[in-house]
Amino acid sequence: MSSSSLVLHRGARIVTREELERVSTPEPVGRWRPVPFGTVLNAAESALYDAGYGIVKESLALSRGDDQFFGTLDLSAPIPGGSTVSVGIRSSHDKSLSLGWCCGTRTFVCDNLSFSSNIVIARKHTVFGADRYIEAIAVQVRKLADYREMETRRVQWMMETALTDEKAESLLLRAYEQGILTQRSLPKAIAEWRQPSFEDFDEKNYWRMQNGITLAIGKRAQSNPQAHALATIRLGHLLSPEVPPVLAS
Repeated sequence: MSSSSLVLHRGARIVTREELERVSTPEPVGRWRPVPFGTVLNAAESALYDAGYGIVKESLALSRGDDQFFGTLDLSAPIPGGSTVSVGIRSSHDKSLSLGWCCGTRTFVCDNLSFSSNIVIARKHTVFGADRYIEAIAVQVRKLADYREMETRRVQWMMETALTDEKAESLLLRAYEQGILTQRSLPKAIAEWRQPSFEDFDEKNYWRMQNGITLAIGKRAQSNPQAHALATIRLGHLLSPEVPPVLAS
């Protein structure tokens, strides 16, 4: 199950690696040093390969006259429950976006500039910006093993911890109060708790609750990616508050 979402609804288009690398890079002006999109992608991939991670799925897109680049990479790093670790990347040649890299089991990249996951870094297009970007990626990739272990523990805890109907109803109410669920998606989440659409979620536990709510709010990923990303992050904190969020600057 892919954990990344590359959502395009502002005119962006999916491209191949060859098309991405053919995009010309503007000349530097003052301290501004635009980085070729191919270099941005290669830096992310090289750090992952060097750390022993494979890439099982790659999605690339260009926008705004090929001045903005967005991408997601799903890694060969499975998590219990069918999730994977994914990386999001973005950059621009028109000063609209910094050099961006994010990573986690819930990664959202959108051409409306939504960019979220468990770990997010950003570096400016300056004289040493590309070097700082590569260094920051290398640091975070080295930490991926720890993050993956923590996420594995979180998922295992959710799969092994039972939920009563009373506690489940309380969590659904809190999810609604926190804006994770809406008036439209709440009934769907309740139905998924009472009778899951998939046999894998027969047991009444936190994992069943997470997947039911995730399914209920799924359509929001297309209609409002930024709200969906925020709701997904809030859901993780609601259902497993004992696992702290991983943040980086």
